[in-house]
Amino acid sequence: MNDNLIFSLDIGTRVVVGLVGMPEDDKLKILAVEQMEHTDRVMFDGQIHDIEKVASVACKIKEKLEKKLGISLKNVSLAAAGRSLKTKIVRIEKSIDENYIIKDRDIDNLVLSALNTAKEEISHEGYSVKYHMVGYSISSFYLDGLPITNLKDHTGREISVEIIATFLPYDVVESLYSVARKADLNVTYLTLEPIAAIGVAIMPQIRMLNIALVDIGAGTSDIAISKDGNIIAYSMVPFAGDEVTETIQQHFLTDFDTAEKIKTTSKKEIKFKDVIGIEHKISRSDVLKIIDPVVKNLSKKICDEILKYNGKSPSAVFLVGGSSNLPNIAEEIAKNLSIQPERVSVRDASSITVVEYKGKKLKGPEYITPIGIAYSSMIDRKKDFITIYFNDEKLELLNVKEMTIMDVLLKTNFDSKKLIARPGKNLSFKLNGKNIVINGEVGTPAKILKNGIVSNLKSKVENGDKIVVVSGINGKDASITIKDLKDKYSASKITVNGSIVDDDYIVKNGDDVNIVDDEEEFFVYINGDKTTLKGKEQYIFIDIFNFIDFQIPKNKIPEMILNGRKASYTDVLKKGDKIEIIV
Repeated sequence: MNDNLIFSLDIGTRVVVGLVGMPEDDKLKILAVEQMEHTDRVMFDGQIHDIEKVASVACKIKEKLEKKLGISLKNVSLAAAGRSLKTKIVRIEKSIDENYIIKDRDIDNLVLSALNTAKEEISHEGYSVKYHMVGYSISSFYLDGLPITNLKDHTGREISVEIIATFLPYDVVESLYSVARKADLNVTYLTLEPIAAIGVAIMPQIRMLNIALVDIGAGTSDIAISKDGNIIAYSMVPFAGDEVTETIQQHFLTDFDTAEKIKTTSKKEIKFKDVIGIEHKISRSDVLKIIDPVVKNLSKKICDEILKYNGKSPSAVFLVGGSSNLPNIAEEIAKNLSIQPERVSVRDASSITVVEYKGKKLKGPEYITPIGIAYSSMIDRKKDFITIYFNDEKLELLNVKEMTIMDVLLKTNFDSKKLIARPGKNLSFKLNGKNIVINGEVGTPAKILKNGIVSNLKSKVENGDKIVVVSGINGKDASITIKDLKDKYSASKITVNGSIVDDDYIVKNGDDVNIVDDEEEFFVYINGDKTTLKGKEQYIFIDIFNFIDFQIPKNKIPEMILNGRKASYTDVLKKGDKIEIIV
C-alpha cells in the first residue's frame, strides 16, 4: 500500500494543507486531509521567509496524517508558488533568401533563438539569480511582418516569431527542499501551483476553450490560461487576500489575526477589540464598504494580467484558492473583462470529478491546489529532477513538464546558431553586360542524436537519455577566378572593370567582367599566315619580328611590303594588315 501512497503538501502563505491519497481506477482516492495555519507570518506573498517555522507546521501535519492512517510517510509532492514566476514576451526576426523554401528545422531554430533571447533577458534582469524555464508558448508566427499560422513551405524575405516564456528562480525550489528535509521527507515530485490547480480545475477535454484560471491565495493571485488544447501562459499578481486583511487591520487598528477573522466571518454583526483594548461592534456591511476599493483594485490587477498574456478577454474565468470567496470579486472580474457574470465561476473542490473521498466532505476552492498537486503526482509519476547527458556532460534538470531536446538545449548555454548551417554568400557580377549570380554552398546541417538515433528538437527526452548535438557547418562563399572563367568559356583574354588582370584574380561582387572575343584581338597576316600580336596597345612594323621565327641571311636586307606598298620599320600597324617579307 505504501508504494502507491501519494502525500502532497500545499504550503500557502497562511495555511498548509496536507493530503494523502492513492490511485484507484484512474481516480485519486483521498484517504485523509489535514490543514493548519502558520503560527506567525512566516511567509509573504507566497515566499518562505522562516524555513524552521514552516517546517514545524509541515511536521505536525505529517504526524497527524501518520497517526490517523497508521502509516509512515517518507515521500512528499510539493508545488512552488506562482509569486516567483517571471514571464517574458519576446519577438525575433530573421532574414532569409527570398527564393528559399522554409523547412521545419528553420521554424524550430527560430523558436529556439527566441527562447534563448528570453533566457538572456531574464538572466540580465535577475543578474545573480539562477532561473529555470518552466514553460513557453508560441503567440504567433510572421512572414514579412504579417501574421501566419504555419511558416512551413512558404518563401519570403523575413520570418518572425513571438513567444511567451515563463521562468522560476532556483532559490524557490531550494527553500521547499529545505522544509521537506527538516520534516524528514524526500521530495519525489515538484510542480508549480498554477499547473497543479489547472490540472484538476480545467480538465484536458475543455482546454480547447479559452479559459483563465486564477488561484487567489493570501499572498499571490496565480494565473494560468488555456487555449486550443494547451496552457498558453502562466503569470501572477503579487496582490491577494492579505491586502484585504491589512486594509481591515489598518482601518480598525487590530492585529493581523483579528483582521483575518473580521474578513472571513459571515456574521451580520461583528465584535472585536483593537490593539489598544477598546471594544468595537460593527456590521458586515461596514466591512464590505471598507474593503470594496481593495477588491476592485485586486480585480483590475488580475484582469490586466489576463489581458496582457491572452491578448483579449477569455471565454470564461475559473476562480480557486481561499480568497476567491472575497465579496464581489467574481462580479468585478466579469465587469473588468466585459464578460457575462455567470462566466466567472468559483470552482469548488466538489466540482473535481477525478477525486473520490468518503470522509468529511472537502469544501471550498482552497482545496483545489492541494488536490491538484496530488493528482498531478499520480498522473505524472516522474521525478522532480531528471538526469540527462548532453554531449557527455551530466545535467540535473527540473522536470516540471514533458521535456524535449529543445528544453535540454535551453537549460545549457548551447548557442542556437550552431544548429543552423548557413549557406555561403552568393557572388554577383556582370559578365559581358549580363548579371551573373553564383550561389554559395548549402552547408552541412547540424545533427541531433538521442541515444544514438537521429532526432530533432521536438523529440521527447526521459531520465538517463544521452543527447549529442553535432554543430552544423556553414557553406563556403561562392568564388571564381579569372582562370576559372577562361577555362569555362575557352577565352584567351578577359578584362575586369576595363583592365587586364592576372589569372588568379578572384572576381568580387559588382565587378564588370568582359570576355574579349578572338575577333577583337590584334592580328595581322604575314606572308599569308594570321599572326596575333599581344602585350601592347599599339604596334609598329618592327614588332612583328617578336612574333615570327624568321631568319634573315647575312648581308641581305629583306624587302618589306605593307598592304602592297614598301614599308619601313616604324610604320604603324592596323589590325588585319597584310605584310610580306621577301628575302
